[in-house]
Amino acid sequence: MLPITKPFTITRIPAANPAEIVAALAEIAGIRATGAGQPITIELAAGDYFLPDTIRIGAEVSAVTIEPASGAKVRFFGGVRVTGFTEDTYNGTPCLSAPIPKAADGSFLQFSDFYVNGTRGDYTRYPEEGYLYPVDVENKEGQLFSGSHWFIAAPGDFPKGMKNPEQVIVSYCHYWIDEHSPIADYDEETGKVTFAYCSRFNIAGGKGTSSGLEYYLENVAETFGKPNQWYADEGRIYYVPRDASITPETIDAYIPTIHQLFDISGTPEKPVKHIIIRGIDMAVIKGDYGSLGSTSGKREAEQYASDPQAVSNAGGSIRFAYASDCAVEDGSLKNYGLHGVSIENGCAGIRISGVTFRDGGAGGVRMVGGAHGAPACEETHDCIVEDCVIDHCGRRYFAACGVLMMHTWRCTVTHCDIGYLYYTGVSCGWVWGYAPNNAHDNRITKNHIHHLGMGMLSDMGGVYLLGLQPGTIVSGNVIHDVYSKNYGGWALYTDEGSSFMILENNVCYNTSDNAYHQHYGSMNTVRNNIFAFADEAIFRVSRPEEHMCILSENNIYYTKGAPFYRLEQGHLDNRTVTARNNLLWDTEGKFQFRKDMPLSDGQALGFDADSCVADPKFADPENGDFTLAEDSSAYKMGFKKIDISDVGPRK
Repeated sequence: MLPITKPFTITRIPAANPAEIVAALAEIAGIRATGAGQPITIELAAGDYFLPDTIRIGAEVSAVTIEPASGAKVRFFGGVRVTGFTEDTYNGTPCLSAPIPKAADGSFLQFSDFYVNGTRGDYTRYPEEGYLYPVDVENKEGQLFSGSHWFIAAPGDFPKGMKNPEQVIVSYCHYWIDEHSPIADYDEETGKVTFAYCSRFNIAGGKGTSSGLEYYLENVAETFGKPNQWYADEGRIYYVPRDASITPETIDAYIPTIHQLFDISGTPEKPVKHIIIRGIDMAVIKGDYGSLGSTSGKREAEQYASDPQAVSNAGGSIRFAYASDCAVEDGSLKNYGLHGVSIENGCAGIRISGVTFRDGGAGGVRMVGGAHGAPACEETHDCIVEDCVIDHCGRRYFAACGVLMMHTWRCTVTHCDIGYLYYTGVSCGWVWGYAPNNAHDNRITKNHIHHLGMGMLSDMGGVYLLGLQPGTIVSGNVIHDVYSKNYGGWALYTDEGSSFMILENNVCYNTSDNAYHQHYGSMNTVRNNIFAFADEAIFRVSRPEEHMCILSENNIYYTKGAPFYRLEQGHLDNRTVTARNNLLWDTEGKFQFRKDMPLSDGQALGFDADSCVADPKFADPENGDFTLAEDSSAYKMGFKKIDISDVGPRK
């Protein structure tokens, strides 16, 4: 038989039946086995598809688009609908309740996420406001990775006779991570609480420190009663409606049952190619997650209460591995458990375009490739995230990023709107220090990145960069409202070893610490940016080094009483930071070079000696309008107009 080359469409998905999709993919695999390589489209009938298991696509299937039929609205669910709600009472609170659906073996489904009318239901919290503090912890060492398996609760801190303690979760934020562990054992007499998952980091610090155990309890029966809270007990789920519109007749509730909707994975020898998922709204995917792996060598393969950073090992609702030239286009991922899309080892040319990610348990898009020294087939490169909205994510794992890029090269994040996260907007790199690195030539451009941190975590950036990354460019982004818990709310953040990068034409304002922060690095160029309204200082470099660390030129520093710089004395002595031809303005007239030094003294040392002190004449900076007047002094010093008219998703 001669290979067929004309594209054709399978239109035999007559109803919202996932089994038909699996059958169609099997049929396509048979077609491919004959040598026919024409593109094929699977058109989906309108309706809600409840997936009992992950749809798996391997290298035997290629050049396939899965999309709704013309005019059809298609939704995929990775869970089951909960029905049979009636008015009820639990813990003395009027609520709705329904029987929990059963698994195939007859047992009640086990779940940790519950979605009602498009919104994530809330765990109960104890105490309802504020935090609890331990009397003692297992490991009092000061090292970062000195985790603890237990702590002693203060007398009276736990509800007396607490119901179902094995269902209670201990949650706490410290450093740049949030940790969550079920209780393995609780001794009411001694107050000893044993974690099911060891703390990843040291919890021995005192109250108010960035390290200490400042915790609260979740999923506590005794505090059930607030609007939008749920609790499962003895085969029933109880829910307090968040408003009067949710009744037994109008409630639309779901429990997730699977962790992935699609697994599109080939092998190093035979990658899967040309798979497109287009125009589908996807929701209700499981978010159960425990972090595995030793960090200190003391506890091999132990489960921890968090990853060391950025929920970096958690997977996605859609997974690509050893795949090339594939895409997820349009549509949405909402009410999902971990990352929306996970692009893993051995991927090239994966495109995520026009997708809305909302109410994710972790982040939007996670990319990871083989680290330096891995075989070339493990590397991930030339992937793009464009025109996406990623907001209100990190709803179970606060340390998640909007887009996380680990060991990637020539990948791009562009024209996205990333906001209302508790941690970093875009993170790129994954080697701390100056060790060899696979990351290079990445592009982060024209994104609107905003409302990050929100006082939950520390040490974050609108854009966070790591390691040697020659050719990486961060340009044309608008970044604002980054507020940390204890320290480290930064708009642009070049962390350990960040080197050979260009950061230009960005507008950064409203940060709890600095608009720009470099921990340490080499030969980074920061030019033609607008930096405004940083609470501590506009521009900071932390660790002095004996080489040229950074060049800051042609920027506008606009402050309201805060210093222009935070530099260590070593930078002043060694002249390893170069600042020149910047425009500096303080609306309160303090004009501090750094906290303990007037601007004139800093200029006398050679810093910003040729810079201009003048009002740049912004249109309305207090409300985020940094349009320059035509007669601004910034133009006279060579500043180039920053066009932000096309920042964010293109229509």
